Amino acid sequence: MKKFLLAFLLITLVACSKEDTTAEKTAQANQTLDKETVFSFSSDDLTAGCNNSSEIICTINLAVKCTINPNLDECSENKEILPSFIFMQDESLQRPTFQSYQITKLKPREDGAVEVYTQSSCNGNWFGLCNGNIIYVMKNYDSKWQIVDMYAVEF
Repeated sequence: MKKFLLAFLLITLVACSKEDTTAEKTAQANQTLDKETVFSFSSDDLTAGCNNSSEIICTINLAVKCTINPNLDECSENKEILPSFIFMQDESLQRPTFQSYQITKLKPREDGAVEVYTQSSCNGNWFGLCNGNIIYVMKNYDSKWQIVDMYAVEF
């Protein structure tokens, strides 16, 4: 019984420390998010890398670049942090050749994820995930932000 109680306390302590780390990372992310800037990408001038100080913005930028062109080296190197549907190959998807977005809100969730609300526009259809209010659901795994889901909403 003592071993069980000790194991339970240890697991609880580890779980609490992970929650604190996620909360800290969310708070740091909120401080570095630029809610005034419009980020724009075009198939004519996609460049590798990200010069923004926010890991969240860099991850969303990567998702947008890979939406436009999933064959970029940067995309194949970072498949683990993006939803797999970004890499689907089908002409009927109507991938955009241009997309822009602006962050409007950051909302932490109880499960440790963060919802990043954006106002986006593009010249394609692509699952309906590039025009209007697009929400990126992100989690921090191993000190790296990953997009675990994306969806569109009407306000």
